[in-house]
Amino acid sequence: MRNLLRSQRGSAAFATVIALVPLIGAVGLGAEAASWYVTRQQGQNAADAAAYAGALRLSCDIAGAGNCGTSVDTQSRVFAAQNAFCNTGDSYSGCVSLPSQVARTVQVDIGNFSAGSFTTPAAGTGNAVRVRVSQQQPAYLVAVLGLGGPVNIPAQAIAMVQNPSKVCGLALGPDPNGGGALKIGGNVSNNGTGCPLMSDSSVQFASTPSFTGSGWGVYSATGCSPTSTCGSVSATHNYFMPSAMDPLQGLQTASFNTRTSPSTKPCGGNVTNGQTCSLTPNSASGVYSDLKVNAGGTVNFAAGTYFFYNATITFGGTVNGTDVTLVLLGNSSLTINGGTVNLAAPTTNTFSSTLNGVLIDDQSTAAVSIGGNGVIKLAGAMYFPKADVSFGGTSQPTNTTCSEVIAKTLTMTGTPYLSTDSCAPSTIAYTQVVALVQ
Repeated sequence: MRNLLRSQRGSAAFATVIALVPLIGAVGLGAEAASWYVTRQQGQNAADAAAYAGALRLSCDIAGAGNCGTSVDTQSRVFAAQNAFCNTGDSYSGCVSLPSQVARTVQVDIGNFSAGSFTTPAAGTGNAVRVRVSQQQPAYLVAVLGLGGPVNIPAQAIAMVQNPSKVCGLALGPDPNGGGALKIGGNVSNNGTGCPLMSDSSVQFASTPSFTGSGWGVYSATGCSPTSTCGSVSATHNYFMPSAMDPLQGLQTASFNTRTSPSTKPCGGNVTNGQTCSLTPNSASGVYSDLKVNAGGTVNFAAGTYFFYNATITFGGTVNGTDVTLVLLGNSSLTINGGTVNLAAPTTNTFSSTLNGVLIDDQSTAAVSIGGNGVIKLAGAMYFPKADVSFGGTSQPTNTTCSEVIAKTLTMTGTPYLSTDSCAPSTIAYTQVVALVQ
C-alpha cells in the first residue's frame, strides 16, 4: 500500500489534463472571437454596399434628374439585404431566417459629411448616406466563463456625393431620337479655360473633337456613341457617371413664368439697316413680343431684366447690353445668326435673386440656334431646360469670362467659347461622384 501511495505513475497525465482545461477554453474563445470577426466583415460589406447604393440614389435627387426610382432609404436597404442584413419583418430579396437568439438591424440616415463629421439635418437632406448595421448573437463560451452575455457586432459606412468639377456645358436630357442629349459635331473646337461638357443622358460624337487648352472633359450618365470614337477623345472622358446637378432648376417653377401681358413690340419689332434702338427693361410689368435685329441694325439693351412672351427673337445685327437678363416664356424662340452680339449678365439681378448671373432664362420649347460668322460674346449662364440648343460659331465672352450653357439637348459645333470662370456660384453645375468616406 505504501508503495502504491508513493507511486508517481500517471501524475504527468493528470497534470496534462489539468493544463488542457484552460488551453481548450482559450482555443474555444479564440474560435468564438474569430466567428465575431467574420460576422463583422460581413456586416461591413453590407454597410458599404448599402451606403454606396443609397448615395448613388441621393445623387439623382441632388441632380434634379427626375425618375430616380425608389427612395434613398429603400435603395440602401435593398443592397444591405443582398448581403443578408435586414430588419425583422423586411421582405427584400436576400433576407434570410436567422437562428434563434440572433438578430440583425439596418439603420439608414441622410445627412451632411464634412471634415470627418456626419450630421443629420432635420429635413433629412444632405450630401451623404450613413448606414449602420449590427448583429446581436449569444456568446456561448464567454457566458460560460462569466465574461459577459450576448455580443453586439456593429459596422458603419458613409458614402458621400462629391462635386469635383464645374460644368460649362450640360445637356439635361432625355436623349432625342437617334442621338445623345449632348452632341459634339464634326470639326468642333472647344475654346476657353477648360471645363467638362456633361450629358445627364448619353453623348454622341460626329467626329473626334479638339480642345484648346487643358482641363476639358466629356462626361455622360448613360453611355456614348459611336463606340469607335468614344475612346479617341483627347480630353478626360467617362461615360457612366452620376448625373450632374442642375443649379437653375428652380427657375422652371418661378412665379414670374406666368407673365403673358400686356404685350408690346420692342423697337417696333424690326430694326433694319441704319436704325438704332435703345430698349428699356420691362421687369416692372408686361412682356415684349417679336424682336428682329437685321444686319446693319443696332439695339442697345439698358441694364435690367427683359420678359418676352410668344416672341420670335432674331439677332443678326449689332446687339449690346451689360447687366442684362432675357427671360423667354410661352412659345418664344431665339436665333443668333451672326452680327455683333455683346451681352453680359448681372452678378446681382435687382428683379429676382434667382436670376443672379443668368443671361438667358428660356422656358420655351422652341429650338435655339446660337452661332454664325459674327462676333458673339455671351457672358453669363444660359438656361434652356426644355429646348434643343445648337451652340457654335465663334462665340466669345465679354466683361466676365463666364460663358456656360444648360439645355435639354446641346449640340456643339464650330469654335464656341465656354468657361465657368467668374460665373455666379448659384449658376454653376457640377459633376457628381460617389465615394466611401468612412
